[in-house]
Amino acid sequence: MARTRRRISRREMKEDRFILWLYEVSNEIDKHWKPLTAAVVLVVVCVAGWYYWSDKQTGDLAEAGRIFAPGQTAMQDNRYEDAIPIFERVVNEFGGTPLALEATIELANACFQTGDFEKARTYYQAYLDDYGAEDAYFQLAARSGLAACDEEEEKYGEAANRYLALAEEDPDSFLAPGFLLDAARCYTAAEDKEQARALYDRIVEDYEATPYARDAQIALTAL
Repeated sequence: MARTRRRISRREMKEDRFILWLYEVSNEIDKHWKPLTAAVVLVVVCVAGWYYWSDKQTGDLAEAGRIFAPGQTAMQDNRYEDAIPIFERVVNEFGGTPLALEATIELANACFQTGDFEKARTYYQAYLDDYGAEDAYFQLAARSGLAACDEEEEKYGEAANRYLALAEEDPDSFLAPGFLLDAARCYTAAEDKEQARALYDRIVEDYEATPYARDAQIALTAL
């Protein structure tokens, strides 16, 4: 009597394919276990390294903030001599953190307020060299700080050119007429009265709705 051949069900076919796939994967793992192990170890190391770096960055930022805060208080109380070593520590020990950017500018400002214009210039320039355009506000503070150092050191022509460059970059900014007024003042001190007059006239004409226009009018009468 002929045996009846049992028809394999679709479910059984799927199970057989799955078992075959597992067998093939097992063979591949056996053949390549060393590279796979190395890859897994590398991934684990990278993940662990990222968590360590992230945790360290968070810890550094918290510590930098703890040190930085008294420096801010000293600046608000006009205790610039007290603020300088605090900001120096943040800059030296926590370079690269967000607070190091602000500490560099504040350190320059504190040096400026104590009359150490050479040191202030060094830190304003250090900000531009180390951090560039990472923060537009601090970049502007550093560049205007350099202009102020030039003015205090009686380098009036250089100061005027720096102020004018800042005004020309964004003439629609609310800061522009102030920078123009600064430039005109420095041109006056540099005995370039023609250029000073042109800038005062420009302020009166282009920024008549601002308090700077009144200041420019007063300055024009003194030329």
